[in-house]
Amino acid sequence: MKHPRPLWPAWKPIALRLKAAPRVAVFSDFDGTLAPIVRHPGQSRLPAPTRAALVRLRRLSGVAVGIVSGRSLRDLRAKVRLRKICYIGSHGLEWTGPEGRRHSKVSAALASHLQELGRKLEAEVGRLPGIYVERKTLSVAVHYRNAAPRVARQARQAAERRAERAAKKLRLLRGKKVVELLPPGRMDKGQAVMALAGRLRRRGGPRPLLIYLGDDTTDETVFPRLRRGDLGIHVGPGAGSRAQYRLASPAEVTRFLVRLREVRA
Repeated sequence: MKHPRPLWPAWKPIALRLKAAPRVAVFSDFDGTLAPIVRHPGQSRLPAPTRAALVRLRRLSGVAVGIVSGRSLRDLRAKVRLRKICYIGSHGLEWTGPEGRRHSKVSAALASHLQELGRKLEAEVGRLPGIYVERKTLSVAVHYRNAAPRVARQARQAAERRAERAAKKLRLLRGKKVVELLPPGRMDKGQAVMALAGRLRRRGGPRPLLIYLGDDTTDETVFPRLRRGDLGIHVGPGAGSRAQYRLASPAEVTRFLVRLREVRA
């Protein structure tokens, strides 16, 4: 099983590589990476020092910034509140480039179907202790971080049954203390990040050196897609992650963003 290496002991050669790159694109997961994990998704906040570091990075020539999440695009943008950066929401099903125009891969009919499914799950398990059913724009998430194991299992099984019996085929995605019902297809964070990185390429020029930071199982779809010379960073213990390096916490991610800005300034 692979264990990513601690980043800071290898910082000197990494910094030289980042400084030499003509262009850099840094993409980061939100919850658990930029913002600490909290008991309820609605309580999550981007720390002020992290926002300040992102603002300074965004202002640099030759640096692009993107935030990636399973949250809906609307929710993600409301949490981050930065202009002229890329946003990827709903695990890649919706996104915006720096110009701010929204793109979506899901039909209005399917989105409506998911909303109805979310209402049914709320009625079935939403009042169980420690369970929170989140109806997003393009998916439904059942959070069980605060539930007892027996209740968590009951909620997971309810979501699995709803996915199996849905009138339209759905995809089940498991993350950290959450199970999510999504539209069918193979779109994930990895595909979305690669697509947006390609869009950032200048006409006739190379793709930017890509940095990706993430802590969840859903972020593992990005790391194997990174090219030689890119930088994949897992946030947390990192056992089994396919990232090259790891940072211990969101606070360390903020430190990394500050150091990246120093290298590129």
